[in-house]
Order: sequence, then structure tokens, then C-alpha cells
Amino acid sequence: MTAVETFRSHNMWHNRMQGEESDLSTHVIRTQAIAEGRTWAMTRQCDHIVHNADGTVESITSYARE
Repeated sequence: MTAVETFRSHNMWHNRMQGEESDLSTHVIRTQAIAEGRTWAMTRQCDHIVHNADGTVESITSYARE
């Protein structure tokens, strides 16, 4: 299953589909990136993986329908 990832790179926060190189969105503010990533994950009915600035995983939330 694919997931939406929220992560920091080049002093910006990004959302992308796991395994993809292109961003779904880019943000200056982390909370805005997380909110947008949550929306993308809910729309796609998949997991939302939030990374800390150091790359470690902070949380994984599933929006998949069973």
C-alpha cells in the first residue's frame, strides 16, 4: 500500500507519495504540511507518515478503509 509522507528537505516541509520523487505540496510551516498531508492521505485512503526534521518517523496514521 502506498502512503503520503510529510518530511523536511532543503529547509522546507514537503508531502509526496511514498516512493515518488515529485512533491504533492511544499510548505514553510510544518503544521501546514502535516494538515495538507493528512488531507491527501484521507482523499487517497492510505497511510500518512510524518517524519521529524531529522528524518525519523514521528507518527503513522492510517486513513485506509477496510
